[in-house]
Amino acid sequence: MTPPIETLSFVCNPRQRTSGSTYLRGFQLAEIAANRLASVRIREIAELDRGVRDEVLVFNKSCLKPPALDRVLEALPGLRRHNACLADPVDLMLAEDVFGHFDGAIAASIGQAEHLSSRLSNPVFLVHHHVDTRLPPGAREWDHARLGYFGELSNTWHVESVADRIDFFSVDTTNALDISWARHLRYYNAHYCLRRVREIDGFKPATKLFVAASLEAPAIIERRNDEVERLLPGDYPYFVDSTDLSEVRRVLDRVVATFGKDEWMHAKASLAAIDCYRQDRVLDSLERMMASMTGRREAKSSDDGVGRSACD
Repeated sequence: MTPPIETLSFVCNPRQRTSGSTYLRGFQLAEIAANRLASVRIREIAELDRGVRDEVLVFNKSCLKPPALDRVLEALPGLRRHNACLADPVDLMLAEDVFGHFDGAIAASIGQAEHLSSRLSNPVFLVHHHVDTRLPPGAREWDHARLGYFGELSNTWHVESVADRIDFFSVDTTNALDISWARHLRYYNAHYCLRRVREIDGFKPATKLFVAASLEAPAIIERRNDEVERLLPGDYPYFVDSTDLSEVRRVLDRVVATFGKDEWMHAKASLAAIDCYRQDRVLDSLERMMASMTGRREAKSSDDGVGRSACD
């Protein structure tokens, strides 16, 4: 009889332990998972030679880039004999043949889940990106709109041109241990979430939108964002239709002018309806993933047919 898979392990590259994706999607997600799952641990790549058995091994983005990826691909054939191995690239673009070395993939966004599911024969599990558990739970009440941007300044639009309307706080995503910027969050009740799209970008989870939602703060955000379009209603009042400065200024003016009015309340309600980033929902997704991988392992050991897992 095949032993059950009871342990969920997040495999990280220790050289990138302070990067945002390693810390949040590895160390912090493991802490969240431990609230419901019986056995959760963090593993480093060097531990993979030590007789690891009967675990679901989730390979963090930090393991999926050279030179760490070469070591992982070398270890996978042996690991897959006794474990289930999943790739969690977050926004990293991986070649389809790389995914073929794993037992499945984890997607951090709806668009990524649909993209991978249409191309891979192995299962794809949608586990939305959670909000950093160290952030404050809500913003202060104000009698007017206070707009803030929290992120890498190079990733957004018109920093200098709209600095008279928005306060910008730089976030160093290479050092997730420094959250000094987070102390400012509670003083802003609207978030500027425009993002520059680069050719190297993969499927970006809507993390800035999720942070705004967690603070009940309306977000100024692009309409032409596939992920955002899936999460917000078509009549959301603070969409920008382009990143042209004139259009951005128009929407910023609307945010200020409609503070506390129907548009503002509709925006707040729209963000409140988003719950996929909340810890309970993330835990639901991890539980389903564990159950599916255990079932596939049992089916494989019995030489039964293996069905495909659906994204939700």
